[in-house]
Amino acid sequence: MNDDEIISQMELSPENGFKLLFDKYYNYTYTIVYHILHNHGSQLDIEECVSDVLSDVMVSYDTKHGDTLKAYIGTSARRRAIYMSRLLSRKSARHTSIDDENFNELASADNVEENVANSELARQILDKIEELGSPDADILIQKYLFDRNSTEIARVLKMNPITVRSRCSRAVKRLKAMLADIDIL
Repeated sequence: MNDDEIISQMELSPENGFKLLFDKYYNYTYTIVYHILHNHGSQLDIEECVSDVLSDVMVSYDTKHGDTLKAYIGTSARRRAIYMSRLLSRKSARHTSIDDENFNELASADNVEENVANSELARQILDKIEELGSPDADILIQKYLFDRNSTEIARVLKMNPITVRSRCSRAVKRLKAMLADIDIL
């Protein structure tokens, strides 16, 4: 079943359309979500995020945007998983108990300060990447987070590999300037 048939089924019979969407894109969505959440969440959290992504796609996918269904799902999965990762990280930070074993792992205040600074820096960089907008943010995430080359990114985003390389180069320059503005570079 191709994407056009799935989209038409989503419009004609939402229940059948969702089943087709789920059957075709569950594994793809799960892979993206798993790579982002496997260190932060449980199996249940990952599956819940995948279901949320597919439900969101069912409700909000609009063919007028010009995005392919797969690219839209990939972007939605990445964004939802990053959001959920942040929530889970905050939640676990509030509920972490310090017993003797955990206390010994906290070797010095320098390590704690360094870890906090690194996580804050990563959050600021991700926020600036998101400000680049689509498809530039998608390209940078695919390249640097998922370690994909321009051909693989082009296939996922339905773009020309040369276009991906040039957009990536320009996006990196823009990102550097944005980071310099907030004194990160």
